[in-house]
Amino acid sequence: GEETWDECFIAEYPSVSAFVEMIRDPVYREAVKHRQAAVLDSRLIWMAPAEAGTGFGNDG
Repeated sequence: GEETWDECFIAEYPSVSAFVEMIRDPVYREAVKHRQAAVLDSRLIWMAPAEAGTGFGNDG
């Protein structure tokens, strides 16, 4: 079926290693259990900066 979403947000981290350090932190791991219990579904989509037009339409 078709998915519908209530909310979307973008978060920026200084580096991949900073993100990995955060998700390995015991305090974060304890807190994230509550977020996961509060939502039906969630997605984490890794994105990176690119030049305008790259990958859109006939450009890529």
